[in-house]
Amino acid sequence: MSILFLSPLDGDVFTNKAGLLRSDRTLLLTVRLAAPRGSEITVNGVSATDRGECFEACVVIDRSTQMLTARDGKSGACAEITVHWAPNATDAYRLSVDDNIWWLQDIAKHQDTYRSIFESPFLAFCREMHERYGTKVHLNLFYSTPEFGGFDLSEMPDRYRGEWGENADWLHLSFHAKAELPDRPYIDTDYHRIKRDLEQVEHEIRRFAGDCVLYPETTVHWGECTKEGVDALRDAGLKILLGYVSFDKKGKKWVSYHLTDEQVRQAQRYGAIYDRATRMPFVKTDVVLNSEAPEAIREILEREYQKYPEKGFWEFLVHEQYFYPFYRNYLPDYRERVLAALEWASEKKLAPRFLTDAFLTPFSG
Repeated sequence: MSILFLSPLDGDVFTNKAGLLRSDRTLLLTVRLAAPRGSEITVNGVSATDRGECFEACVVIDRSTQMLTARDGKSGACAEITVHWAPNATDAYRLSVDDNIWWLQDIAKHQDTYRSIFESPFLAFCREMHERYGTKVHLNLFYSTPEFGGFDLSEMPDRYRGEWGENADWLHLSFHAKAELPDRPYIDTDYHRIKRDLEQVEHEIRRFAGDCVLYPETTVHWGECTKEGVDALRDAGLKILLGYVSFDKKGKKWVSYHLTDEQVRQAQRYGAIYDRATRMPFVKTDVVLNSEAPEAIREILEREYQKYPEKGFWEFLVHEQYFYPFYRNYLPDYRERVLAALEWASEKKLAPRFLTDAFLTPFSG
């Protein structure tokens, strides 16, 4: 029998809550392994104790990405994994909005009368959440929409660039997809198609808002993408991706890009995982706000908070279209659903933080 890491696992991305943060700002992490009885196991030179059901060693993590090496002094067997410590993601959260296009169309339509982007009702709502809770809001954009006469981002005026810059500390934009339809547009994408769509959206964001609001994180529409597509996103400059990274009620992998079932299962514990094949970290969504009633949102979050005590970062996702009374699936309690998540985060003393600021440290080298 060889040495097998039981906890943590290769590719785990964790926060301070996974161990004990020491006064010298290092993390004391408990490592558990399976190995033959009678083995003399060390992990990074630290002797492991045989607990019967496993071997256990307390190892100091003193940098963001670290290789853990386990050796058996008797047999010479060796096993290695790489783990990633994201201290800035500890006790933090983010609000993201998918499928954004209609507030952009609204601003373009009223550019002669809107003196501010926050005269758009949806952006006014976003600002209200920021002013009330300090929330960081990340908006993922479509390039175009056929509704209400049609619109694409090339029609978005650049007269508000200064205002975008003034609010770039809490309001960010990024690519989502070419358009809402077809569903799952990148589930079979090649390298070039998704890269072309991303570059088209990012070109317009830079034009009308500036580089300051364009952060290298996004959720791809439907969260489904080939490995080649993720490679393209990475090569285009994206550094972190978000998805449901979970299973549906039938146990089928859901909104999880190209990740394997094993990776999706692994991501539940800490809420994030690093995919070695694409050199990309993935963060999971904790609740889709437009899919749950306000009281259910709090119940879901509290249940997950208790179930995964080592999880440090929380992600709330909502879709733009449910905000509008004219939408066929309009949610009159849209505002209350978002408030339910933000109030929960406030009660837990979670800090608002963008994914890049929270998770990028281990992957910035």
